[in-house]
Amino acid sequence: MPYPLPARLVIAACAASLLIGCSQGPSEAAKPPEMPSFADEHLSEGRSVWIGTCRNCHLLGVAGAPAVTDFAAWEQRLEKGMDALYRTALDGVKDPDGVYLKPPRGGNTRLTDDQLRAAVDYEVAAVKALREASQH
Repeated sequence: MPYPLPARLVIAACAASLLIGCSQGPSEAAKPPEMPSFADEHLSEGRSVWIGTCRNCHLLGVAGAPAVTDFAAWEQRLEKGMDALYRTALDGVKDPDGVYLKPPRGGNTRLTDDQLRAAVDYEVAAVKALREASQH
């Protein structure tokens, strides 16, 4: 089932901003972080899903998504707990008018609930690892 037009626009904005960012050449401010890998099989699967779906908006913080290096934004989300993060990934996020800001399942309807939870677990672990690395 296709998503409403606004969700498609969010996904297109994510893709376009990545392309625009690539065409401008690397700069320190816009340089994407190197995403960590983990030996844990669950997090490894989550990394694959995250790279294939979630990265488009969360790597640099496109279309209002919190970037993996926006530690203050993640702190607020982490305070709500993992169940809230899973629900956001599964159900998406709507504005007050009911328009999707983040489409359910990141726009990838082929993902299972377990795959989405693994991607969320990976993202949380990655945010924590990147925060730790930035403090050294």
